[in-house]
Amino acid sequence: MHRTRLILRLSALTAALLALGALAGTAAAQRAVTVNVGAALTLTGTNQAYGLSSRRGIDMAAKEINAGAIRGVKINVKTVDDLGTPQGAAAAFGIFFRDGVTAIMGPTLSSVALTVDHFAQGARIPVLGISNTQPGITEIGTFIFRPALTENVVLPDVVKAVATSPLAPKTTVLIQGSDEFAVATAPIFAGAFEANQIALAKTIVVPPGTTDFTAIAAEVKAADPDIVSITALPAEGIPLLKALRAAGVRKKVIGSNAFNTQEIIKGAGPAANGLIVGTPWTIADTSERNVEWVKAFKKEYKRTPDQFAATAYAYTYVVAQAARSGGAASQAAMQTKLAAITGTNGVPTLLGKFRFDANRNGITPVRVQQVLGGRFTLFESE
Repeated sequence: MHRTRLILRLSALTAALLALGALAGTAAAQRAVTVNVGAALTLTGTNQAYGLSSRRGIDMAAKEINAGAIRGVKINVKTVDDLGTPQGAAAAFGIFFRDGVTAIMGPTLSSVALTVDHFAQGARIPVLGISNTQPGITEIGTFIFRPALTENVVLPDVVKAVATSPLAPKTTVLIQGSDEFAVATAPIFAGAFEANQIALAKTIVVPPGTTDFTAIAAEVKAADPDIVSITALPAEGIPLLKALRAAGVRKKVIGSNAFNTQEIIKGAGPAANGLIVGTPWTIADTSERNVEWVKAFKKEYKRTPDQFAATAYAYTYVVAQAARSGGAASQAAMQTKLAAITGTNGVPTLLGKFRFDANRNGITPVRVQQVLGGRFTLFESE
């Protein structure tokens, strides 16, 4: 009798414990990991096109994630204008440090990132350089990640695609803008030309403060290269394209990453036709997922997305995936889980399978596109 009662009591206790465990598990599943992200983006000034596009991509991804796109993760984004300057970015970082964000996305410009990212490294807060393609970013420290494809990865692929295409250029003239980004990427261009047996006839450096590009265009025309190459930000890139076409230069133009925006097409108009650029994303991708995303973006923002919107969108999902796998959103946990997205542990994104290399630089497929008829289309290398 007593034995029977004891067994019944033990059975009831076991059932109760199991029920409590199930409830606790359900409650834990319902408690979402919340990621607080600080986005330092250039929203004003001559380079605002990049930051505004990135902001749209981040906000769109955050909205989807918070609606359940990644189960168990919520993401809060606080965006601060970095003004496109070290001082503005440092002020933005200060706000994020005060707020105790989980991670920082930005700043927009590589030259600015090279100046301020060490503050975040010192504070041990993960930074994702979502649009920083210039060399030297991740060398700052182990909390600095660069999901954006570097120019070291993209430009050689672009030059090779052009070299092996029916264009088969043998000579080029490189126009180097006056900004720090152009100075850093010009040697990468030069190395890619040499590797593909394209003779660099001359490099023309744009003097700081130049507003009339007629003389530069005339110099290019006189050199008569098979193809023209430009590394410059929009303030110089757009008038350079216009000046070249006005001078009668009809050759194709290879552009650096700075030319990967609809604002270049809008600003340069017909002069942008014939521009060739490398990118991790292109609107010309006809895959079902990309077509649906472009449609959703246009509905949300009443405009066509560019590379900077698409990559920011994708990299926000990378942050959310890292948070989900970590089960916590501390700064240290985020750093560990971001670093774990490498090798075969890549994550699916709009750009394709994404992973970091051993130096925390992003790896995704490179696509080559060109402007034809006022829009980006795939460049055919064969």
